[in-house]
Amino acid sequence: MTNFKQCPLIFLLLHVLFIAAVSAQDMSEYYTVMHPEKFEIDWTGFYKANNEATLRIRKTYPHHLDLAYGSDPKQALDLYLPHGDVSEAPVFLFLHGGGFREGDRAHYGSVAEPFLKNGIITAVASYRLTGDGFHYPAQSDDVKSAIKWLYENIDVYGGLADAIFVGGHSAGAILSADVAVDRAWMTEMKIPKQALRGIIPISGPYDMRKKGRPGEQSSYAPTAALQEQASPILHVNDPVPVALVAVGSKEKYQQSSSAFTKELIAAGTDAFYLLMEGEDHDDTALSLANEKSELFQRTLNMIQNSK
Repeated sequence: MTNFKQCPLIFLLLHVLFIAAVSAQDMSEYYTVMHPEKFEIDWTGFYKANNEATLRIRKTYPHHLDLAYGSDPKQALDLYLPHGDVSEAPVFLFLHGGGFREGDRAHYGSVAEPFLKNGIITAVASYRLTGDGFHYPAQSDDVKSAIKWLYENIDVYGGLADAIFVGGHSAGAILSADVAVDRAWMTEMKIPKQALRGIIPISGPYDMRKKGRPGEQSSYAPTAALQEQASPILHVNDPVPVALVAVGSKEKYQQSSSAFTKELIAAGTDAFYLLMEGEDHDDTALSLANEKSELFQRTLNMIQNSK
């Protein structure tokens, strides 16, 4: 019988495989993975690449996984911390995409590294999905609860409670926009409005009345009334101070992103529209994890210069 303690390389390999198994979200039943023929983008490869990057980052940086902000398993976030002593660090909350029907925080520790290198605490949150019977405003309410958790708890981890930034990709972009266009909910939840300093919505449609990708309309907001309520572009009443609205040149969300940016500017937000040349829907998510990309550099500039 093999004594694993006497075979450190085997023990280490098994340990790594164990960590990978318990930390990776099962993607085998995702719609994009089960029906690759319906998509031009290789979403299976996308998730696998992000899983590998997430595992590497978890081996490199301090982190705390599955911090609950609610009672549902999806109502939790992973927290990634910079090396060394952390004090009064700004906080970036990332919201994953997946058409509101798939995705999980476990895939997206991959976005954290460039933020951590620059002293920014990174939170990656899950939220309840339509496949489990949850529709608008459940997902938006989850994001609000995650922000409240960060505001009330991030100081324990060295974060600055009134320096929270929220970014998201695809469905996550819609959610980041939704919580940022009218901050009345923050007063109701006893969070100072200035705590939510800015947003970075990436590759999202902001008018849910218009037909989008499967799952982003009929399941997320299944009625005309809900589609109106779930459209951030229709409710820009008291928005955040700064915003970076990004989209790829190969995507179909350019008009929506540009129009949303204009609505934010008209309401007093210092908003910038970023068109990423040559990038498709998967590329834009990967760009956020690339320290050299214009998307990350503009995001970093926003965070570092926000007051």
